[in-house]
Amino acid sequence: MAPDRAPQAAHRSGASPTERGLAGLARALVAAGPVAYFGCLLARQVWGDWLVLTDPRPDLETALSFAAVAYLGLLLLTYWRKPPPLVARRDWRAVLATALAIDALGLSSLQPVTRPDALPLALGFMLAGTLLAFWSAWYLGASFSLLPQARMLVTTGPYRYVRHPIYLGGLLITLGEVWLRWSPLVLTLNLLFVAAQIVRLRYEDDVLDRAFPEYREYRARTSALIPGIA
Repeated sequence: MAPDRAPQAAHRSGASPTERGLAGLARALVAAGPVAYFGCLLARQVWGDWLVLTDPRPDLETALSFAAVAYLGLLLLTYWRKPPPLVARRDWRAVLATALAIDALGLSSLQPVTRPDALPLALGFMLAGTLLAFWSAWYLGASFSLLPQARMLVTTGPYRYVRHPIYLGGLLITLGEVWLRWSPLVLTLNLLFVAAQIVRLRYEDDVLDRAFPEYREYRARTSALIPGIA
């Protein structure tokens, strides 16, 4: 299914207060799913790291716990008063790629630690990835979304260097996960995560290209994930 233009009826000059109210209610219902999802993730993160959060120490584990909570909290806030997308893709392929990425990384994080000696380096990768993702989400603001959607073209902050810095953050987290929990299953899950992320970023490139004519020039001068490489 091709990407579709989101309905803009409520923003026409002739829209009645009732139409605007119904459109706002529809957007709130659509946003309820991600809000519930990120709310559950945030609650789970706080619950799992409660001892670390309530007894902070100057180490990588404490820094990662606070960074993860801050990042999930920020993603939750991005759905407050989110404007309707200019272009969106909601077909089964986009939904499947998003679900695969989320589930693969989630299942990987539940696997046992097999290399405790690798903890400092693994935590370093995961902290760097989480901080990069937080920085990127901060600049995206309400333009952040799970499915490919275009609201505003952001080219500042980390987006000055790469088009998909949140995915780069996810790649760093993946390196930490594989290093810390090494097993054939963990490797497979993280490869699946990376493959799904590549599909998602291509869908996002397509959606942004349709919404913003200037995106082609921005795309020509920036890399997708790694500055100057890919």
